[in-house]
Amino acid sequence: MGHLSRIFTGLLTLLPVSVLADIWTEPAPLRRDALLEGRQFNYNSESFLHRLSFRQLSEQPWSDADGLSGTAGSSRSDELYLDMFLQKTLRDDNGRNEAFVRMQRSEDFDGRFDRQIIGFGHRLGDYRLAVAGDVRGDKAETDVQFEAQWQPDDRRLARVAIILPDAYFNDKTPRDAEYRDTPVSYFAHTRLGGSLYGAPGWGLQTAITYSPPARVIDRDLGLDASGNQTRAMIEATAPALGALRPQLRLEGERTSRSFGFTRSDEPDDDFFRRRMHSVRLMATHTRAHLTPSFGLYHLRLHESGWFGDNLGVSGRESREETYAFAGIRQQLGERWFWEPTIYAGHTSMIQEQVSDNGLGDPLNEEENRWLGKVNLPFRYTLEEATGAVLTINPTLRLHRAAFGGGNVQLHWPF
Repeated sequence: MGHLSRIFTGLLTLLPVSVLADIWTEPAPLRRDALLEGRQFNYNSESFLHRLSFRQLSEQPWSDADGLSGTAGSSRSDELYLDMFLQKTLRDDNGRNEAFVRMQRSEDFDGRFDRQIIGFGHRLGDYRLAVAGDVRGDKAETDVQFEAQWQPDDRRLARVAIILPDAYFNDKTPRDAEYRDTPVSYFAHTRLGGSLYGAPGWGLQTAITYSPPARVIDRDLGLDASGNQTRAMIEATAPALGALRPQLRLEGERTSRSFGFTRSDEPDDDFFRRRMHSVRLMATHTRAHLTPSFGLYHLRLHESGWFGDNLGVSGRESREETYAFAGIRQQLGERWFWEPTIYAGHTSMIQEQVSDNGLGDPLNEEENRWLGKVNLPFRYTLEEATGAVLTINPTLRLHRAAFGGGNVQLHWPF
């Protein structure tokens, strides 16, 4: 029985623990292209299972620390999921003044996006004040960002930012467009205590981005659009209960938009609403040789209204997804290790879409499916001193005999 127990325990784990260098712990300011044009692609029944299994496996680098964290995975034959973050800080001789670069390429529910932040900061003890910008060749698309940060050590952080999206748009744009309500976004991020594999005590991380109502009129597109958005995350890790250390992560988003069509041949005014939340509960065995973990993940997403100029459709998307996951971490050599993971669960999805121009067949799909997937990530330690790891992760579908899309990850703290 002891041998069977060890085998069973070894089958339990490793969804990425804390997805630290992710879109939730960085500002997510209002994007004009998201407001006017919407998402560039539709989801299918497997989209979120793929994205779940492509989550980052390494804890570091943190999103506020120097390093490179990148994931690229095939989610469809013609679609690549990307989540990449790079930060580098350069300090002067006295350590008080610093320049930094942050580059992010990822996606959210509004579609794919890029942010390229260049900034300058000044340190006063444990505090840093900084000004930065998402600098673009088109000055009208440049975001300005003001930051304040308190960080006495790696285990304690408080960071706030005010972002002015398209700060010079009304003065610089060549388009026949203008903001009537100036956009602004507020961001806060805190971290206290250790991570799942770190110190044995409590760990708590929170992040929120709030974008109050903003309004833009783009006469070239024939749109008068306004919208607001709130995105928030909280993650709590408890001290070990016996040999198990639990962790809970909650994510949520509320997005509301309204649209007026300024051309006479366009349809009546429309709206868009998104309500999303997810819950992930997991536990890790801190004493077992193979570091097993197991848990549950639940996603609820409801979208309705006009999906923007990219898709050019109106309708709704409603989905409920719940997955259990389990796996291990096994050393294969001095630098090689293996983290097999199994995911299994159920998705319930309704998609109803009608084209704005009335051409083409309406989309009307409803699916209730059991889905499963196995990850077989082989990981190689590139640099022991920093914990740099390269991951090659082939995956297999369980609900049908097929390749499940692979991904490559590189995590390299500087």
